[in-house]
Amino acid sequence: MNFIEKNIFIDLRSTYFHTNEKMEEMTRYKLKRIEKILKNIQEMPDGEIRLSNPIFNRRLTRIEHDERHAIDTSIESIELLQIIIANVDSIMNHCISLTGIIRLGSFLRTVGDKVDFVKIDNWLAKLHMQRMAQFQGSILILFFKFEPAEIPFVHKIERGAENLTLKSLNISLKDMIEEWHFKQGESGFVHNNNAVLRHNLNHSLCYMDYAPVETISHFFIKFVHSLSEIEE
Repeated sequence: MNFIEKNIFIDLRSTYFHTNEKMEEMTRYKLKRIEKILKNIQEMPDGEIRLSNPIFNRRLTRIEHDERHAIDTSIESIELLQIIIANVDSIMNHCISLTGIIRLGSFLRTVGDKVDFVKIDNWLAKLHMQRMAQFQGSILILFFKFEPAEIPFVHKIERGAENLTLKSLNISLKDMIEEWHFKQGESGFVHNNNAVLRHNLNHSLCYMDYAPVETISHFFIKFVHSLSEIEE
């Protein structure tokens, strides 16, 4: 991590996990840069509790329904699963939401003792989300000083978690809302925004190892959605 990145995480840990750390002395320029990045983090849109793959999304709905009607129902376990899935949606649509990761960490530390992690492991397997959940937990361990024992669904640290998290710090709000791939010109010809298409493709490839089916499904849905918005 460089100086700015290091101090951003010092501030986040101190603010949300009360570590009593203090940012290092810095120039006004660096402080302004940190303030801008922190503002971007706070304004990151929340992810939705949904999956792009229709089969997995139906499974998610079934899991939520069945658990609420189970004899040994665990509402805390459902809530934890929903936080993980919302973070996946944010990752697919924008980038890693550090507010979502912080929400996950806060939940684990406040009510994690009430979660049935056997159920969590089972649900994550059904949704093919084991590595995506482990990816999120790895961020808590690498950047927020969580102990592995606090996150039972993390069985190893995901190697790509550090680089992808740092990369997400520098994604602007403009990058997050620029979506279209295809437009129709005045002549009637359809053309695409190569830069945006390439960006979305590269973004998807970054997370292919962690959730291949969901990543492909999400990219395909965005691709079709872009085509459907071409003016007739």
